[in-house]
Amino acid sequence: MSSIAPNQIGPVAPAAPPAPITGGVTRSAVAISLPTGATPPASPPTSTPAPSPVENEAAKREHARKQQAAEELQKQLDDAMAKSQVRTSLRFRVEQDIDQIVVSVVDDEGKTLLQIPDEQALALARRLAETGSGLFNEHA
Repeated sequence: MSSIAPNQIGPVAPAAPPAPITGGVTRSAVAISLPTGATPPASPPTSTPAPSPVENEAAKREHARKQQAAEELQKQLDDAMAKSQVRTSLRFRVEQDIDQIVVSVVDDEGKTLLQIPDEQALALARRLAETGSGLFNEHA
């Protein structure tokens, strides 16, 4: 025999008799069945617990500290570049023997400040090109 109570979703199954739990405490189970075609309510989305106010405040302070340090570094770099009288330019060339493009950063007097790839890498590339077989002179 099933009946629908005004505040319930559907017919109520008869309650099971109380089942004893340790210590003489009893519990009872209530089953609720949904009408045909009804869907159960969605469970609340699971998420990670929100950080505590103390953790949140510490993260905000750390972010603000990093932001301030980055701004100070940028200011120092801008000041140094404004005071610098060195003018730089890029030079490109092709090393024909190894078919490699080389980029050099040079100052206004023509002095090389940086070269990519550097001379060691070019020497290694030349050695590989000469032997044709890699780093070793012997074959297995």
